[in-house]
Formats: sequence, structure tokens, C-alpha cells
Amino acid sequence: MRLTALSLRPLVTGALSCFLLATSALAQTMAPASVRILLPERTRLLEGQLVDLVLEVRNTTAVSGLKVMAGAADITANFTAKPAQLDCDSTPDWVIRADLQSFPAGPVNLQVSVMADGAAVSDSRNIDVRPFSLNGRRNVILFIGDAMGTAYRDAARLVSRSILDDKGKSSFREGFFDNLLEMDKMPISGNVMTYGSDSVVPDSANTGTNWATGNKSYLNAVNSLTDGTDCRWRFNGATDAANLAFILDNPRVENLWQYLKRRFRYRTGIVSTADITDATPAVEGSYSGYRQTRFEIARQYRENPMLGGRPGLDVIFGGGKDQFMSSARTDKRDLIGEFQSLGYRYIQTATELAAINNGQPTLGLFRGNLTPASNSAGLAATDSNMDVAYDKLGLKRPASEPVANLQGYTDQPMLDLMTKKAIDILSNAGTPIEALSGNPGNTPFILMVEGASIDKQSHPNNAAGTIWDTIELDKAVGVARTWAANRNDTLVVVTADHDQSMSIIGVSNSADADYFDRTKSTDIAWKSGRGDQSATVWGDSFSNTRAGLPFTNSSDTTTNNKGAAGMPSVGTLTATAANPYGDTYSTYYGFPAYNLDPKTGYPTNVAAPGSVLRRLAVGYRTGDHTGSTVPVTAEGPGAYLFTGYQDQTDLFFKMALSLTGNTADGDKIVDQIRNSTSYPKTFGK
Repeated sequence: MRLTALSLRPLVTGALSCFLLATSALAQTMAPASVRILLPERTRLLEGQLVDLVLEVRNTTAVSGLKVMAGAADITANFTAKPAQLDCDSTPDWVIRADLQSFPAGPVNLQVSVMADGAAVSDSRNIDVRPFSLNGRRNVILFIGDAMGTAYRDAARLVSRSILDDKGKSSFREGFFDNLLEMDKMPISGNVMTYGSDSVVPDSANTGTNWATGNKSYLNAVNSLTDGTDCRWRFNGATDAANLAFILDNPRVENLWQYLKRRFRYRTGIVSTADITDATPAVEGSYSGYRQTRFEIARQYRENPMLGGRPGLDVIFGGGKDQFMSSARTDKRDLIGEFQSLGYRYIQTATELAAINNGQPTLGLFRGNLTPASNSAGLAATDSNMDVAYDKLGLKRPASEPVANLQGYTDQPMLDLMTKKAIDILSNAGTPIEALSGNPGNTPFILMVEGASIDKQSHPNNAAGTIWDTIELDKAVGVARTWAANRNDTLVVVTADHDQSMSIIGVSNSADADYFDRTKSTDIAWKSGRGDQSATVWGDSFSNTRAGLPFTNSSDTTTNNKGAAGMPSVGTLTATAANPYGDTYSTYYGFPAYNLDPKTGYPTNVAAPGSVLRRLAVGYRTGDHTGSTVPVTAEGPGAYLFTGYQDQTDLFFKMALSLTGNTADGDKIVDQIRNSTSYPKTFGK
């Protein structure tokens, strides 16, 4: 059907009449009118992927004669217009929008023209719309190690694979490992650039938007693009409930989870050790200009805007119970009860999770606050992230790291169990999940699993908390790899949203008496005309050199702040020819060596009786994100697509392409290289 143009004539009545009268005097001094399409320069979409088309017309009291062409198709009739106040200035403006639009495959040239106070203004945008169709049944499991840059993988490998057996023999010898990480064993690897639309150093929201929608956005945005009302709440501290309407009016781009559920009845899931409304899980199930609108994000999990108000996810596992509770929410909605009324099973403990044995859709919230309440902004409750792996395991924290406080939540699941049960639910056909989602049996799924506190422990430079959380994520990767082995229908991808600044700087032989001693610490400070810095030094500082400490990596004594060669302090070397690894800290000599707890399968962080534990030594440059590229590894159909340097938005299209079934030629090459005895094999892989 051919769409006809819509002539927009402002109705000069009531409040609008006053608006036009008040602004008519401005017309003589205003800047020239303009129209802008709120889409990025390099917009890429899948065939049928929904996007809000928003036009902003500035410096005009009236608009008329709108025409919007998408190639040869006239889509003007889809738009409505209303006066607006953009850029927080006094000039009159208009917003014209058509929500939830989509395009057929192929290049699309979007052309807009409109009369603004009698002057013709126009804009255009080229949109790359990729074809998409399913051929068979394929799944995607995406693992996100939050802040898991290369050094974080390296640290997890060195700690979890430098294990001493009962005879003192290490599984990491002469620079080779007997066994690599699960994520290391995947056959394809590449590098991912994580930049946002407005930043070299991104956050978890705009990086998540990258892989979830295939398009870039600004810091803190969840699947949303910038618009002219952002000035009301961004950069001015006004991110509160009074401005919620302006936070939520930004143009939205549909993510892959809702796209597959809406068009192909996929099952969808998110698993995270964070508050489940945190940025990384949020990008798979919600749309908001600001990541801290946690109440709204939880509501959209229940009432997804891309699905006509139906739930967007079949499995939701994580912390953040408060965001769903009437006692915390400002709207007093009991979202837990609402999910249950729709047929969702609700669980709160590892014991309950372990008992699951069918595919009923499930809401699992494993952590909350003792007193649920809204924050002062009225947008969220205080985060209730799940406790980190180190604390769930009951390991003793180093002196400089906070003592665990589980607040009574002593039955929280580990991430590998959460991953296993999410896969079981999503892959289990012929159960109540079909009744809820309308899926026929044997339907495919897409799942995101996040190791969240790799990042959350890295911000305060808590090395032990960070490294053991990375090991926890790797065990979850092993669960997925085992489930997907020999199926040939499941792509497993492991990557990070962004990096942080941890570096591997050597090996520490600090005695446990110093490493765990909370009774002794020293405050140090530097004052200068360039700024002041301060830090507290504990007995574990040789294993964990925080950003506030000026550690050095020099090999000589002339350029390393007067310390001994390679040392992060002024000290005397204690190594000898008979014991070259005897220094408290060594940059170049020695390997770490940990003991394994057979009950949990994790390395311990306490020395065996009568010995000294050789711990990995790490250092931090900052307590925040960095703009470094991050690794990606992949396995399964379409895995070869993830090799080389790539932008983070490419992950979206590569995951989608893997589902089309058009990957046989590349998959065959990977299998040939992997299985051939003619090619060198990596030890431990």
C-alpha cells in the first residue's frame, strides 16, 4: 500500500496559541530553522529491526508540509508532531516522531523535508539494513566479563592454573600450562574496540548497547540515542524522577533479544552476578536514556515496549531483588508477584535453583538489601549485587580488601550453577514456557551471562575479589562449552564490555602474617602544586599495588624512585643464588603457586602450613575503566566471524549471521585447522 504525505498544520488553540504568540517575537532574531534526523551517521540495522525515527525541528514556531521518504517508500503518515523545548533555550522547536519503525533489507536513504515558518529545511541519512532469515535451529550464549581485558584473563589463568599437586609439582612449569582456561580453549579469538559515540573510555551501558543493538550511543545510555532534551538531566545532576519523562523520550533501537523473540519466538535469558537491572543485563531487556533508572528497567522486563507489553525475557537470574519489590518501588508495584501471576517460577536461593528440573520461565533474585527503599532520586533502590565469588567461597580477604558481609544471604548460587540452570530452562521444550511465550516445542534461545564483579572489584583495586570472579566466570564458560559440545547448533562467545587498568607486575612472597594483617597500615600522602594524592598501605601491598601507590617497573636503580632494582619501594633484595625466588616481590623471577581446594575446585589464597604462598602480583593505574581493546573468543557455528580486530557493534551482526545457517564454509575451515595433526597445538588447549 502506498503511504500518502501528511500535511502538518499546527492548531493555534489553547496553550499552543499562547506558545506561538510568545515565540513570534523571537522569530526575527532566531538562528535559521533546521531539521535533524536522530540517527547516527553509521546506522546499521537488521531487516525488520525496530527503531524510533525522531526528527527535531529547531528555531520555528510552526511546521507544515512534512515529507519522509525511505528510499522509494513514502512513510510520512507514520509521523506525528508536537511543539517542544529543545536544548534548554528559549527558542521554539518541534519534535516529529514515528516510533518502532523498521525497513526491508538493503541500503535505505532516509530523506526528510519540512516547512519551518515557511522555510524549507531537510536532512538525510543512509541506513545499512542487513538481511536476516533463519535456516534451522541455532542458539547463542554470550558471556560478558565486565572489565575483563587481557590482563584479567591472564591473571585468572595464572592463579587458577598454577596449582601445586601433593608432591609440590606445579601445573604451570617452564612457561607452559598443563591446562588453560575454558575461554582460552575456544578455537577463534579476536580483539574488540569498545569506544562509545561520545567517549574513548566507555561504560557498561553504551558498550552493551553496541553489541545488543549494533549501534553506538553515549555514556550511560541503554539502547537509546541522544536527543535535544538531554540537557534537562545530563551533566547537571538532575537525574531524578522529576526528569524521568525526558530520560525516557530518547530514540530507541531494538536489541537482539527482543528482535529474536518478537520475530522468531526465541526464548531469551539474562544471568548476572550484579543487580539484574544493572547496565550489562539491562541492555538485553530494556530501553532508557540513563542506566540508573532501575525501577523502569525492571518494569520493562515485565512490560517490554518492543513486545506490546509482554515480558521480554524467559529467564532472569541475578541480584537486585529490591528493584522488583513494592516496598522499595515508588509506584508500589509488586513486580515479583506480577511475574508469578504470568506463570513465572520465583526462586531466591542456590538450593531452590539446584532443584529446578523443567523449562518453566523463572525469575531468580538471589540478593537484596536488609531494608528495601527508593534512593533519593526516586529512580532506583540501592544496588544489591550478589556477593563476589571470593566471599561466597568463604575465603579470607587480604588486609586491604573489605571483610565479607553477606547480610544473611548465605545460600547464593555460583555462576556456573546459574548458567547450567538457565540453559536447562531455555533448552527444555514441551513445558509451561511455551504456554507463556507462544513458542512451539524445540525452539532456540539466546542467553547472556555476566561475571559482573570483575569490574566492581576492580574499581576499588581489590585484586583477590577481581581474580576469583574471573575464575568463576570461566567455570560458567566451561558449563556452556560442555553443553554445546558436538551439538553444532550453539555459538558460544566470550568477551568483555570494556577494560580496566590492572597489570601483571610479578610474583609476591609476602608471608600470610603480613598479607592478612588488618592491625597495621600506613597512610601516605603527596602534596604538590599539581594536586594531592593519598593512599593507605597494608601488608598485602606487594601482591596488590593500588593506583595510589607509585609502583615502578624499572630494571635499574637510577630511574625507579631510588628503590631496589625492579621493586615498588625502597628495600633490600633478599634473593640469593640458592633461592632466586626469595624476594618479597620480584618483577622478573619466579612463578605463582597456589593450592587447590578439592571441595570447591577453586584455588585457595592461604599458604599451606609451614610454607609461603607465591602469589601473583598485580598493579593498577586507575580505579576506573580504560579505552583499551578487549579480547573475544568464540566456538561453534559462525565462530570464525569473530577473528581479527573489530568494532563492538560488529558482534551484534556476527551473532545474528551465525543464526542464519550461512556459515558452513567457514565452519569447515575451523574444524580442519582444529582437528588436523599437521598444525601446531597449544599446550594446555
